[in-house]
Amino acid sequence: MRSLQSGDAVLAAFSSARRRRARAPFYTAYTACTAAALTLLVPAAASAYDSLAAPCPDDPLMCQRGAVAFQRREAIPLELDFETGWVPPSSPLQVSLRAAVYANTQVSLSGALEASWPEALSLTAPGDEGGGDFSCDYGLDVSAQGRVSVSVLGQDFDWTGDIPYVPQIDFQVHARDKFDAWGWDPGITLASSTDLQRLASVSIGDIIGGSIPGIDGRFELDVAMDVTARYVTHRVAIETLDQATVSGGDITSEQGVSSTEYLGGPSVELNVRPEGSVRYDGTLHLIPAFSVSLLGREWSIPIADIPLAFPLTEQAWVFESERVHVPLPDLALDKQEIDFGAVEVGQANVELVRLSNAGEALLDVAVTTDGAPIFELADPALEIDPEATVDFAISFAPEAAGEFTATLLVASNDPDQPEQVITVRGTGVARPVEQPDDVEPADQDGGCACRAAAGAPRGGAGGGGWAAAGLSLAALAGCLGRRRRAA
Repeated sequence: MRSLQSGDAVLAAFSSARRRRARAPFYTAYTACTAAALTLLVPAAASAYDSLAAPCPDDPLMCQRGAVAFQRREAIPLELDFETGWVPPSSPLQVSLRAAVYANTQVSLSGALEASWPEALSLTAPGDEGGGDFSCDYGLDVSAQGRVSVSVLGQDFDWTGDIPYVPQIDFQVHARDKFDAWGWDPGITLASSTDLQRLASVSIGDIIGGSIPGIDGRFELDVAMDVTARYVTHRVAIETLDQATVSGGDITSEQGVSSTEYLGGPSVELNVRPEGSVRYDGTLHLIPAFSVSLLGREWSIPIADIPLAFPLTEQAWVFESERVHVPLPDLALDKQEIDFGAVEVGQANVELVRLSNAGEALLDVAVTTDGAPIFELADPALEIDPEATVDFAISFAPEAAGEFTATLLVASNDPDQPEQVITVRGTGVARPVEQPDDVEPADQDGGCACRAAAGAPRGGAGGGGWAAAGLSLAALAGCLGRRRRAA
């Protein structure tokens, strides 16, 4: 008996059988219709998943691709809640400013989870070109207080209070950029700077004229902001349904590969979740102008800029998981051994093997044998639709008396059993001595029993066991009925 072929040899034979069939139109239709077809095959309870994988365009038999998309938006205070204190120190005019900065940030990502084999199951997470979107809107709240402490003609004048006309404004700084998901290190950085904007210009006389008669002046406040924000994806987490990380771990780079254990079955489901962070940095520039006049004298504050640096702020950015349902092919054989028994030399017997696709994806099968031409295959290349069954025929036509054994190697795109073996054996026996003409021959099998008629002649060149069995391929098809039928 021949030893089992190596994995590379099996794949080579399998690929060769695939190339012998022109199936591009079929695969185009199959890929386009997979989601709709499998919806009918999968119970309604399975609708809990978010993405139904479909055959990968470049390798539809050995790869399934499920599209995933993520979005998170959050309003985050940047821990920038500054109070300048009274400035400038020891000045007759002082101001105290308070500012709070907020960021409304959104990150969108799109890509896919790809499960491929024959090394089952290998997992990758390609990001879509231009599938990332990062945007930030910064807002600003400002409040102010003033202090006046002056002496004129031996008289002291003092006032402390709110400058009520500084509005609590939504000072907008907007930045946005698209990128190729997932935004691996060093990530995507948004930077923006604003021109000076005047937020307040109020009359001091209107504010404190009732407290210090005859006082006049103005308070003005200009604001500018330099801001940066960086988003980076640290990992794409892949988990089983019980929230355990898959055996191959997280994907942590653009070319990263993971894996998950697969022990058979029609499909797998995995949860996919990007995890990253948003980091903020920047400087807020507050530029106040405060001046007063009273009884012919004038005062002002000598301040050009009060820069307030943002404390470094980093926010974890964890997206909600997407569940991907991955349909897979799953080959089941109804027998692993065939015994043809005793067959006369020059005759043939035919046996059937039932091949079932218990999976949810197209099963592609290539069968080879080391026993040709004594053991001959009716159709070495088969396609089996999800949840369908095919009867596969093999003939035994001994050319000499004796025992014969061979191996059928059933190679397929089944992820966990890409090669299965069927042992075939039979015994060739010599023809009996011809009987006289007046002796009536025994009854023989006929019709579609898929047995050879005794005494049927051997076929010519190329006929092999099928001619010896008295069966053409067309007749065999009639015996087997439809090549595919619903399980």
